[in-house]
Order: sequence, then C-alpha cells, then structure tokens
Amino acid sequence: MGEPARAEDPSTRIISACRIERPADLGELPKKPAEIGKGDVLARAAHPLMVVGAFDRAIEKYDQAIELEPANHRYYFGRGNVHRANRQFSKAVEDFDRSLSLEPNYFVALRGRGATYAAMGEYDRAIKDFDEAIRLSSGNVRSYLERSSIYLAMRAYDRALEDIEQAVKMDPRCAIGFASRGYAHDLKGERARATADYDLAIALDPAPGNAFALNRRAITFYLKRDYDRSVNDLDQALKLEPRNAFALNNRCFYRAVAGTLNGVLADCNEALRIRPNTPAILDSRGLANLKMGSIDAAIADYDAALAIDSRYANALYARGVAKQMKGDTAGGDADTAAALAIKPNVADVMALIGLKH
Repeated sequence: MGEPARAEDPSTRIISACRIERPADLGELPKKPAEIGKGDVLARAAHPLMVVGAFDRAIEKYDQAIELEPANHRYYFGRGNVHRANRQFSKAVEDFDRSLSLEPNYFVALRGRGATYAAMGEYDRAIKDFDEAIRLSSGNVRSYLERSSIYLAMRAYDRALEDIEQAVKMDPRCAIGFASRGYAHDLKGERARATADYDLAIALDPAPGNAFALNRRAITFYLKRDYDRSVNDLDQALKLEPRNAFALNNRCFYRAVAGTLNGVLADCNEALRIRPNTPAILDSRGLANLKMGSIDAAIADYDAALAIDSRYANALYARGVAKQMKGDTAGGDADTAAALAIKPNVADVMALIGLKH
C-alpha cells in the first residue's frame, strides 16, 4: 500500500511517457462543458492545426484566445509549443517566459522552454529548466526521459542512463523507456545491452492497434536494425492514416538507411507535400539522395533544411559528409565541426546510420 498523502499529491502522481497527458495531469482542473469559455474553444482548435503543420492558423487561434484572456498562462504555453514546432525558437521562449511569469509553478511551461533551449543548443539552460520541472512534478516520467535526451545530446551518456533508469523504475511497462535506454547503450557502443532493451520495448508493445502505436514500435524495430519489420509497421500505419507525414518521413528515412532505395523519394516527397518546409523531412530526403549517389541533390536538401534552422546539427553534419564526398574537404570539415559544436554527440548519432566524417 502506498502512502495516502503521497498518492493524493499532484506533484508526485505518476504521469507516464506512454500515456497521453490529460488536463488534470498538467496541474489544471478539468472543466465541465458549461465552464469552457471562448478562449478554451480557440485553444483547443489550435492543437489539431499544429499537428498538421498549419502553424500560422494555429497561432491565429492562440492570438485570439489571448486577446480574450490576456492573463491566461495556458494560452501562452500553447502558442509557445506552436512556435517551437515551427522552429521559431526565440518566439517560443518568449511565450514560455510569459506563461511562467503568470504561473511560476507551471511545470509543463518549464519543460517546453527547456526543450526549446535544447533545440537551440543551450543545454545548461535546458537542464536547469528540467531540473525545476522535475522538482515541481517528480512523478512525471516524460520529464525524466526528455531530460535524458538532453544529456544524450551533450554526450553525457551515463547521466542520461540515470534518468532513464528512474523513468523505467517509475513505469516498468513503458516501452518508450526501454527503447530510450537501448538507444543510450547503442550510442555508448554497447550493442548487446541495446538489443536486449529494444527487445523488451517490443515485447511491451506486441500488437499495436493504431497508427500512433505502430509508428512507436517501428522506431524501436529501426533502432534494433530490424528494418523489414520497421517498414512493415509503417506500411500498416499508413494504411490506417495515408496522410501521416511522420510515418511517410520515417519510412523514407529507414529505407534510405537500409539501402532499400526503390521508390524511397516518393515517401519523402509526399511527406513534404503534406508538411512543406519541414527540416526533418528535407534531412531525410537528403540522406536518400546521398545513398542514391545524387550528391548535389542531397546538398540542396541539406541547404534547404539549414535555411529554415541553421542549427540543425544532423543536417549540418550530413552536409559536411556530402561535401567531402564531392572533394570539398575544407567545406566538409567546417560543417562537421560546426555540427559538433552545436550537438556534441552528433558524430555518434550519424555513425549509427552509416555516415562518418
């Protein structure tokens, strides 16, 4: 039996990375339909727009909600998430700052700002925000896993593993936790440990029944280097959701890594039609072109990704490799060095997909 007082304390309630957070999990009281105001209606309408990449329309919804309730911290947090998804990091930080000025203990805004700082390569500030978020909500498994991803980027692999161990201890049936631990071992070069963790993650998610779960399991199969089953899961996901840009992008990327190049560009091109100007998709198409020997096309894709986000370390490193393949040693060295300065573990990450400087 647990301690009753602790069980009722919202700050220590276990919130798993494997489950969708409800409003109450975010430190807010769930509202009855009669209590939902016009601002909430607008904010709720913004989220699906963000998911499909309609960032400007999502921002408009939040702008209107803020005009109605300028002191509502949740709306600034939501708009910050849209800016972060659109890689407008400075604007995202401004909104998270505003949210926290209105509600200093709003831990999800701390987590959002921390993730934004991480995307900007400001890891010390990111860790500080996650430390405070965890202090305010120590039962949040997702916070530990997200902080571990920052430690991974910093190449602090043992520190990342400490966070992941805490996460899987709190929720021993969360597949994402074991997949994350496997990835950390992989980056350390501990292949046997990594494979064992990937197997655990897959065993916890044996029969996904929806596109989200299939995407999740496909990632684990990919990390395990089981590319056929990974692509098969994505095939099933796309039967359920043919316009799922995330699944299309991943199938393009995984096929490129595996060297299964027939039709690979079609997936990336379709993903870009659905989510145009998305750096991650441009990066995937760059890899596909690189594997196909179309080096100029690959460099053009990496250029396009970096024009949107100049600190996208993976694309910067891959462009460096592509430049070296063309004989531009100085340009290649400059790109890979810049990528390492932004993301210290980028060489380890890229080595896993076969790209080495």
